[in-house]
Amino acid sequence: MRSSNKPESKYKVVLYTDGSCAPTNPGPGGWAYLPVINGEPDELMRGSEAHSTNNRMELTAALEALKSRKDGETVELFTDSQYVKNGITGWIDSWRRKNWTRGRGKPVLNKDLWVELHAQNSRLRVEWNWVKAHAGNTFNEMVDEAARAAAIAAGDPGEEATSAAHDGRTLTSDIPLTEGYFIAAVNNGERRAAWAIVREFDGSTDIENGVEEGTSVNRALLTGVVVLMRSLDPNAPTRVTTDSEYLFKGITQWLDGWRNRGWRKSDSKPVANKDLWIEIEALRNRAPIEWHLDRRSDKHHSHSLVRIATDAARDALELFRQ
Repeated sequence: MRSSNKPESKYKVVLYTDGSCAPTNPGPGGWAYLPVINGEPDELMRGSEAHSTNNRMELTAALEALKSRKDGETVELFTDSQYVKNGITGWIDSWRRKNWTRGRGKPVLNKDLWVELHAQNSRLRVEWNWVKAHAGNTFNEMVDEAARAAAIAAGDPGEEATSAAHDGRTLTSDIPLTEGYFIAAVNNGERRAAWAIVREFDGSTDIENGVEEGTSVNRALLTGVVVLMRSLDPNAPTRVTTDSEYLFKGITQWLDGWRNRGWRKSDSKPVANKDLWIEIEALRNRAPIEWHLDRRSDKHHSHSLVRIATDAARDALELFRQ
């Protein structure tokens, strides 16, 4: 990132989006979006496709960002794609009148995504803005980096991953378990974030949480992981479940590659939260841990222990404010 410039906005919710294909277009694609709540970044989200185009990834990033908001919400969205911005604010009305055709009757490219984006735009109040890429806008640089990293990983999983197992002590799965530790983190738009750990064994539940000042959700989550890993019995196998792909993929896929490259990612940029990842890398040799990613669509279900951890983190923030 070229600067720490954080543009001010009259809006409570601002969305930054970006999409990319790498190393070629068309090619492996990645997208990312970052909600900024009251001027503070929330959790950065990203995804990928094995084969796509830059324009499809730009559209997907904006689409996923809008899908994350509630009906009727007022948001401001920044994209560095003139294609997306001009399409949704100008061209789309003509396309729809002409039954999704453009000049000389040619079909509109990426119609499926434009149709869905129009639907999402219609259920929200969105102010669309274009931001110049690579011009020092901190949040745009963040989503640019995340989208490119997702594309690189989609094209060559080995680029961001070595063996998911480490000396037979770290296993992976995407099936959530009913016992073990469940960890989550949140922020509430202020300059602080909270983490929480839920321990579930033999029907009993224990909760531990903490609040971190001036930090992001991801950094708070890693802080909670360090607290948890320090407390584990070196001789007892442990199961840890999270709904954060950042944590899950970091510890099960990317960590060895980061260390081998001197704590730089595959695009040579420094790893964020390096100090915490270094400590996690050291602690993972201390006790056998099975890492699990909770991908259930209904994470708000009352029986989800990841959801309970999220609520506990939110409660910690509320108590802190009182």
